[in-house]
Amino acid sequence: MTVGSYWSYLGIAVTAILVCLIWPLTAALSPGDVWQVRAGAASVSAIGCAVLSVASSGRAGLWVAISTTAAVTAVAFMLSHSNATTACIADYDGRPVIVGREFAPDAVAYTTNNPGLSPSDRLLDAGGAPERIWTASSIRSCRFWVSWGGLAAVPLLALSAAALVSRSRRRYLARPKITAPGVVASRLAPIYDAFLSYRHTEPDRAYALEIVESLERRGLRVAIDVRDFAANEHFLSEMERCIKQSRFVLCVITSEYVASEHTSEEAIISKTLDLAERSRRLVPLVFERVELPVWLHGLVGIDFTPSATIDPFERLHALVGSRTAARNA
Repeated sequence: MTVGSYWSYLGIAVTAILVCLIWPLTAALSPGDVWQVRAGAASVSAIGCAVLSVASSGRAGLWVAISTTAAVTAVAFMLSHSNATTACIADYDGRPVIVGREFAPDAVAYTTNNPGLSPSDRLLDAGGAPERIWTASSIRSCRFWVSWGGLAAVPLLALSAAALVSRSRRRYLARPKITAPGVVASRLAPIYDAFLSYRHTEPDRAYALEIVESLERRGLRVAIDVRDFAANEHFLSEMERCIKQSRFVLCVITSEYVASEHTSEEAIISKTLDLAERSRRLVPLVFERVELPVWLHGLVGIDFTPSATIDPFERLHALVGSRTAARNA
């Protein structure tokens, strides 16, 4: 996980797990039940964040809806948990005991004749056996709400936060194109600082989204097919246009990329332009240690692997930003 947004998901997951481990639970639960609830909620939190970290589809509105729904549901669970903690726990002989909220048929006469007794008083009269006063189903319901009911809010809140991270990763899709395509425009000075070439599978797509977001936060202009290709133009012509209008072509290098015929077409076009213009504009962004194809041999690139000793984003910003500064000078 060398990409920034993946660390966000990891941070959310770790925070949720820690909350699950320290969330206060009633002493009425057995140690085994407590451990089961904590482990279950922590696992769901981690799995939920992991799933969202690799999810690639969905509009920004969908992620907002998921986040809002999860947050509202979490609040509802916490309110129900708080209510159950008050109504479903009675004291017997100095220790808390989980009771119910619905009286058993055999206890109807007793409860009718003693309407003002507290749950602790009723439990005392029952000799500490809650099933004598309350139904088994209501006791199970109370047990759920005082245990799972509270901790269930944690993975829901983690889901809400992770959905917002997913939304931020895709906000760029809603941004307008920098310029409309055209033959005249393609002959002018580049209008993009970089064009991104990548494989349309995960995790390559996630890497590409993070690169775009990182560069555009620095005020740089990036072209990417899903946003900047005109819907009424041919794919290859749009690819050529964006490459011609970009100062750099950033290649997200993975094993999938090297095996992709689609991205090879992008690289061939870019390499041809480089030879014609006598300017190297191809920049390999190495996310996996793979053998580079012939058209990338000799290029140093930027190391994005976990073993990178220098922040790859800083190197990328310096490279693209320096050319931008020269352009604006």
